[in-house]
Amino acid sequence: MTKQYILAHDTGTGGDKAVITDIHGKVIHSVYQSYGLSYPRADWVEQDPDELWRTVAATSKQVIQESGVDAAEILGVGISAQMFNTLPVDERCRPLTPMLSWLDTRSVPQADRLMEGDTPSRLFQYTGNIPTAKDVIPKILWLKEQQPESWKRTAYLFDCKEYLIYKLTGRVATDWVGASAYFLFDPHRKVWSEEACRLLGIELDKLPPAYPCTQIIGEITEQAAQETGLRAGTPVVNGAGDVSAAQSGAGANQDGKAHLCIGTATWVGISASTFRNDPEKPMWGLSHIHPKKWVIAGEMETGGGALMWFRDALCQDEVLRAEAQGLSSYTLFNQGAAAVPPGSDKLIFLPWLSGERAPVLDHYARGGFIGLSMGHTKGHFTRAVMEGVAFHIRWICEALQRLGFEFDAINAIGGGCKSEIWPQIISDIIGHPLRIVEYPLEAGAMAAAFTVAVGMGVYGSMDEIDALIGIRKVIEPDPAFQRRYQDLYHEYREIYSSLVPIYRRLYEVG
Repeated sequence: MTKQYILAHDTGTGGDKAVITDIHGKVIHSVYQSYGLSYPRADWVEQDPDELWRTVAATSKQVIQESGVDAAEILGVGISAQMFNTLPVDERCRPLTPMLSWLDTRSVPQADRLMEGDTPSRLFQYTGNIPTAKDVIPKILWLKEQQPESWKRTAYLFDCKEYLIYKLTGRVATDWVGASAYFLFDPHRKVWSEEACRLLGIELDKLPPAYPCTQIIGEITEQAAQETGLRAGTPVVNGAGDVSAAQSGAGANQDGKAHLCIGTATWVGISASTFRNDPEKPMWGLSHIHPKKWVIAGEMETGGGALMWFRDALCQDEVLRAEAQGLSSYTLFNQGAAAVPPGSDKLIFLPWLSGERAPVLDHYARGGFIGLSMGHTKGHFTRAVMEGVAFHIRWICEALQRLGFEFDAINAIGGGCKSEIWPQIISDIIGHPLRIVEYPLEAGAMAAAFTVAVGMGVYGSMDEIDALIGIRKVIEPDPAFQRRYQDLYHEYREIYSSLVPIYRRLYEVG
């Protein structure tokens, strides 16, 4: 094999990262370009799919040029992308609306209807999952009910990656991971569930054909070649959504291995050779890039996103001071949090800023600070945010263990791993060692690259990839701090239970 390079994309909520690796996973060069979210109404969050495509095209061209790699030496292209979005397109795959983001909660009424009667149990029986307002099914029902003209013209219901694959290859396709995120996919037979679609009144032919993640789905078209700098005819491998990509990019492909992603959304996932989920409060039950496995993952909506909110809403002075010193604002946050004792002097942060998934399935939950006193400083707030996220990660870990998954060390990826203090706080609270991977910010793109490598026959299975993912450092929990956090974690859980009815009443106010 003469071609030694792979171009991979990690197309996230806030931007696209393009990475060129060699076939052994060494990062040659990477570039990142951001894009925006729009908020046209309360609870509405949208993105322009063509802006996402223009960004993917631009970063492709940029990373090729800056790396010095000849496009003719690129073996294949792969994409990992954000999941749980909804984009209706017409018969020519032209968007009929903006892409409804996974953050969008306009479909709360549809989601509430789905929780009535025996619908939840039947959906779980057919798909192994139950949706919240942020999931695809309620958004599809919203489109059908609120935009009937667009619905009539809808030929396919895409997620983010499906649109990018179409722009690259001209093919209509999804992968088994992406299909499973619709919660309309039979996890055992790997086909769209006719029973689930019939139950909900969703036409089966509006769902894109689903293929294995490692399958070559098409080739770069002449038009895409002009826009991306790639060679026409370069193979494009199907790829996978970000949750399963994170599992693989974290080096946790083998059965029973766990990973933690500390990103805008934050989750814990397990590679499993048998499908297990909670029928009452299910985790994400998603397909794995490995065709005979699943990823069972518990996600919190605003992990790293909670710290971003804290920065943007309450810490602009710190941001300006950091910029004046040529520092990241997060450097100052780390310093402030490190000066505060574990437990933040009993200040508890509730990280449910945008509803919550695992392990509660509650789109009404909202965030807050509890225990605030005159003695608390900005450093207390910062550390409390980090600890509140860590408390919820522990709750997810315990829910996974109740399903029968046993794990000790957890491979960790995502922007939160860059912090000097946050991974230690998480390890202390959850009681598990964290193994920070060598490229924590490139894990999604690395998984996309390795998916290409498996699809092109360089490796026989995703299980082989674990040995290629380096570990930068291991963080062990501090037993003394664990004891301090135990009581606070108990109160964190009690606070949620006490607030559940209040959250519902607040939603109904006005």
